[in-house]
Amino acid sequence: MKWLDHCKLFANIEASEFNKIEKRFIVEKKYAKKSTVAHEGDICHSIGIVISGTIELQTIYPSGKVLTHLRLNQSDVFGEALLFNEKNAYPIHIKALKDCQIGYIDKQDLLTLFSDYPQILNNFLMLMSDKLVILNKKIRNLSLDTLDKRVANFLLQTYKKRGSKMFNVGMSRKAMAEMMSVQRPSLSRTLAKMREDGIIDFVGDAFKIIDFDKLENILLN
Repeated sequence: MKWLDHCKLFANIEASEFNKIEKRFIVEKKYAKKSTVAHEGDICHSIGIVISGTIELQTIYPSGKVLTHLRLNQSDVFGEALLFNEKNAYPIHIKALKDCQIGYIDKQDLLTLFSDYPQILNNFLMLMSDKLVILNKKIRNLSLDTLDKRVANFLLQTYKKRGSKMFNVGMSRKAMAEMMSVQRPSLSRTLAKMREDGIIDFVGDAFKIIDFDKLENILLN
Protein backbone atom coordinates (compact mmCIF):
# COMPACT_ATOMS: atom_id res chain seq x y z
CA MET A 1 0.00 0.00 0.00
CA LYS A 2 2.99 2.30 -0.49
CA TRP A 3 1.10 4.38 -3.06
CA LEU A 4 -1.74 5.06 -0.62
CA ASP A 5 0.67 5.85 2.19
CA HIS A 6 2.35 8.52 0.04
CA CYS A 7 -0.84 9.94 -1.50
CA LYS A 8 -1.75 13.38 -0.14
CA LEU A 9 -5.43 12.53 -0.31
CA PHE A 10 -4.90 9.93 2.43
CA ALA A 11 -2.47 11.87 4.63
CA ASN A 12 -2.96 11.28 8.37
CA ILE A 13 -5.20 8.26 7.77
CA GLU A 14 -4.26 5.16 9.77
CA ALA A 15 -2.42 2.61 7.62
CA SER A 16 -4.72 -0.08 9.04
CA GLU A 17 -7.59 1.57 7.11
CA PHE A 18 -5.89 1.41 3.71
CA ASN A 19 -6.88 -2.15 2.86
CA LYS A 20 -10.52 -1.44 3.67
CA ILE A 21 -10.49 1.77 1.61
CA GLU A 22 -8.81 0.09 -1.37
CA LYS A 23 -11.23 -2.85 -1.45
CA ARG A 24 -14.38 -0.79 -0.95
CA PHE A 25 -13.77 2.38 -2.91
CA ILE A 26 -10.95 2.03 -5.46
CA VAL A 27 -11.24 0.48 -8.93
CA GLU A 28 -7.85 -0.27 -10.48
CA LYS A 29 -7.08 -0.21 -14.19
CA LYS A 30 -3.86 -0.88 -16.14
CA TYR A 31 -2.59 1.06 -19.17
CA ALA A 32 0.19 0.12 -21.56
CA LYS A 33 2.98 2.55 -22.43
CA LYS A 34 1.84 5.30 -24.87
CA SER A 35 -1.84 4.35 -24.48
CA THR A 36 -4.56 6.91 -23.76
CA VAL A 37 -5.81 7.28 -20.19
CA ALA A 38 -8.37 9.97 -21.13
CA HIS A 39 -9.20 11.84 -24.33
CA GLU A 40 -9.84 15.57 -24.39
CA GLY A 41 -13.62 15.93 -24.07
CA ASP A 42 -14.16 12.71 -22.07
CA ILE A 43 -16.45 13.20 -19.08
CA CYS A 44 -14.69 12.95 -15.72
CA HIS A 45 -16.71 10.62 -13.47
CA SER A 46 -13.91 9.78 -11.00
CA ILE A 47 -10.73 11.08 -9.53
CA GLY A 48 -7.64 9.11 -10.50
CA ILE A 49 -4.60 8.18 -8.43
CA VAL A 50 -1.41 6.94 -10.05
CA ILE A 51 -0.61 3.58 -8.43
CA SER A 52 2.48 2.96 -10.56
CA GLY A 53 4.12 4.41 -13.66
CA THR A 54 3.90 7.92 -15.10
CA ILE A 55 1.19 9.78 -17.00
CA GLU A 56 1.39 13.01 -18.96
CA LEU A 57 -1.25 15.74 -19.29
CA GLN A 58 -1.10 17.14 -22.83
CA THR A 59 -2.69 19.43 -25.38
CA ILE A 60 -2.54 17.96 -28.88
CA TYR A 61 -2.83 20.54 -31.67
CA PRO A 62 -4.31 19.85 -35.13
CA SER A 63 -0.78 19.90 -36.57
CA GLY A 64 0.08 16.96 -34.30
CA LYS A 65 2.35 19.05 -32.09
CA VAL A 66 2.10 18.24 -28.39
CA LEU A 67 2.29 20.65 -25.45
CA THR A 68 2.99 18.87 -22.16
CA HIS A 69 1.43 20.57 -19.14
CA LEU A 70 2.34 18.17 -16.36
CA ARG A 71 3.72 14.74 -15.54
CA LEU A 72 2.22 12.74 -12.70
CA ASN A 73 3.93 9.87 -10.88
CA GLN A 74 3.07 7.34 -8.17
CA SER A 75 0.53 8.63 -5.61
CA ASP A 76 -0.32 11.79 -7.60
CA VAL A 77 -4.01 12.64 -8.00
CA PHE A 78 -5.85 13.99 -11.05
CA GLY A 79 -9.43 14.89 -11.95
CA GLU A 80 -10.33 16.38 -8.57
CA ALA A 81 -10.94 19.86 -10.01
CA LEU A 82 -13.32 18.47 -12.65
CA LEU A 83 -15.34 15.95 -10.67
CA PHE A 84 -17.61 18.49 -8.97
CA ASN A 85 -17.61 20.99 -11.82
CA GLU A 86 -20.72 21.55 -13.94
CA LYS A 87 -18.47 21.32 -17.02
CA ASN A 88 -16.67 18.13 -16.10
CA ALA A 89 -15.12 17.20 -19.45
CA TYR A 90 -11.36 16.77 -19.57
CA PRO A 91 -9.81 19.86 -21.23
CA ILE A 92 -6.62 17.92 -21.96
CA HIS A 93 -5.39 14.55 -23.24
CA ILE A 94 -3.91 12.13 -20.69
CA LYS A 95 -1.31 9.64 -21.91
CA ALA A 96 0.57 6.80 -20.22
CA LEU A 97 4.25 7.70 -20.54
CA LYS A 98 5.15 4.18 -19.41
CA ASP A 99 3.19 1.11 -18.32
CA CYS A 100 1.04 2.32 -15.45
CA GLN A 101 -1.81 1.46 -13.13
CA ILE A 102 -4.48 3.96 -12.06
CA GLY A 103 -6.86 3.73 -9.11
CA TYR A 104 -10.25 5.42 -9.62
CA ILE A 105 -12.75 6.66 -7.01
CA ASP A 106 -16.11 7.74 -8.42
CA LYS A 107 -17.99 10.79 -7.22
CA GLN A 108 -20.49 9.02 -4.95
CA ASP A 109 -17.81 6.86 -3.33
CA LEU A 110 -15.68 9.94 -2.75
CA LEU A 111 -18.60 11.65 -0.98
CA THR A 112 -18.97 8.55 1.19
CA LEU A 113 -15.24 8.69 1.98
CA PHE A 114 -15.63 12.32 3.03
CA SER A 115 -18.43 11.30 5.39
CA ASP A 116 -16.60 8.28 6.82
CA TYR A 117 -13.20 10.00 7.02
CA PRO A 118 -13.44 13.80 7.55
CA GLN A 119 -9.64 13.97 7.29
CA ILE A 120 -9.91 12.90 3.64
CA LEU A 121 -12.25 15.83 2.96
CA ASN A 122 -9.69 18.14 4.57
CA ASN A 123 -6.94 16.59 2.45
CA PHE A 124 -9.06 17.01 -0.69
CA LEU A 125 -9.53 20.72 0.00
CA MET A 126 -5.79 21.08 0.60
CA LEU A 127 -5.10 19.41 -2.76
CA MET A 128 -7.45 21.85 -4.48
CA SER A 129 -5.81 24.80 -2.73
CA ASP A 130 -2.30 23.64 -3.67
CA LYS A 131 -3.25 23.28 -7.33
CA LEU A 132 -4.88 26.72 -7.35
CA VAL A 133 -1.61 28.24 -6.12
CA ILE A 134 0.32 26.42 -8.86
CA LEU A 135 -2.19 27.59 -11.48
CA ASN A 136 -1.89 31.18 -10.30
CA LYS A 137 1.90 30.99 -10.62
CA LYS A 138 1.60 29.62 -14.15
CA ILE A 139 -0.87 32.34 -15.15
CA ARG A 140 1.51 34.95 -13.75
CA ASN A 141 4.39 33.49 -15.77
CA LEU A 142 2.37 33.32 -19.00
CA SER A 143 1.14 36.90 -18.48
CA LEU A 144 4.71 38.17 -18.92
CA ASP A 145 4.88 39.56 -22.44
CA THR A 146 8.33 38.36 -23.55
CA LEU A 147 10.19 35.09 -23.31
CA ASP A 148 13.18 36.65 -21.55
CA LYS A 149 10.81 37.90 -18.82
CA ARG A 150 9.34 34.41 -18.42
CA VAL A 151 12.81 32.90 -18.17
CA ALA A 152 13.96 35.55 -15.68
CA ASN A 153 10.86 35.01 -13.55
CA PHE A 154 11.31 31.22 -13.63
CA LEU A 155 14.99 31.44 -12.61
CA LEU A 156 14.33 33.93 -9.81
CA GLN A 157 11.44 31.87 -8.45
CA THR A 158 13.59 28.72 -8.55
CA TYR A 159 16.40 30.60 -6.78
CA LYS A 160 13.95 31.57 -3.99
CA LYS A 161 12.89 27.93 -3.58
CA ARG A 162 16.44 26.55 -3.54
CA GLY A 163 17.98 29.36 -1.48
CA SER A 164 21.18 29.32 -3.53
CA LYS A 165 22.40 31.10 -6.67
CA MET A 166 23.47 27.67 -7.97
CA PHE A 167 20.65 25.20 -8.47
CA ASN A 168 19.22 22.41 -10.61
CA VAL A 169 15.89 23.20 -12.24
CA GLY A 170 14.99 19.50 -12.32
CA MET A 171 13.61 19.46 -15.85
CA SER A 172 14.76 19.16 -19.44
CA ARG A 173 14.88 22.05 -21.92
CA LYS A 174 11.85 20.52 -23.63
CA ALA A 175 9.89 20.53 -20.37
CA MET A 176 10.98 24.11 -19.61
CA ALA A 177 9.92 25.24 -23.08
CA GLU A 178 6.54 23.52 -22.80
CA MET A 179 5.96 25.09 -19.40
CA MET A 180 6.56 28.53 -20.96
CA SER A 181 4.49 27.67 -24.06
CA VAL A 182 7.38 28.26 -26.49
CA GLN A 183 9.47 26.16 -28.85
CA ARG A 184 12.68 24.68 -27.44
CA PRO A 185 15.00 26.51 -29.94
CA SER A 186 13.53 29.86 -28.82
CA LEU A 187 14.22 29.02 -25.18
CA SER A 188 17.76 27.87 -26.01
CA ARG A 189 18.48 31.15 -27.82
CA THR A 190 17.18 33.19 -24.88
CA LEU A 191 19.30 31.24 -22.38
CA ALA A 192 22.38 31.54 -24.61
CA LYS A 193 21.88 35.32 -24.88
CA MET A 194 21.60 35.62 -21.07
CA ARG A 195 24.83 33.67 -20.70
CA GLU A 196 26.52 35.82 -23.33
CA ASP A 197 25.41 38.94 -21.42
CA GLY A 198 26.96 37.59 -18.20
CA ILE A 199 23.63 37.20 -16.42
CA ILE A 200 23.61 33.42 -15.93
CA ASP A 201 25.65 30.33 -16.63
CA PHE A 202 24.40 26.78 -17.06
CA VAL A 203 25.32 23.21 -17.89
CA GLY A 204 22.39 20.88 -18.58
CA ASP A 205 19.76 21.56 -15.90
CA ALA A 206 22.31 23.14 -13.52
CA PHE A 207 22.10 26.93 -13.44
CA LYS A 208 24.03 29.71 -11.74
CA ILE A 209 22.80 33.29 -11.44
CA ILE A 210 25.77 35.61 -11.94
CA ASP A 211 24.13 39.05 -12.05
CA PHE A 212 20.93 39.41 -10.02
CA ASP A 213 20.49 43.09 -10.91
CA LYS A 214 20.47 42.40 -14.64
CA LEU A 215 18.13 39.42 -14.21
CA GLU A 216 15.68 41.46 -12.11
CA ASN A 217 15.89 44.40 -14.54
CA ILE A 218 14.65 42.12 -17.34
CA LEU A 219 11.41 41.73 -15.36
CA LEU A 220 11.14 45.44 -14.52
CA ASN A 221 11.77 46.85 -18.00
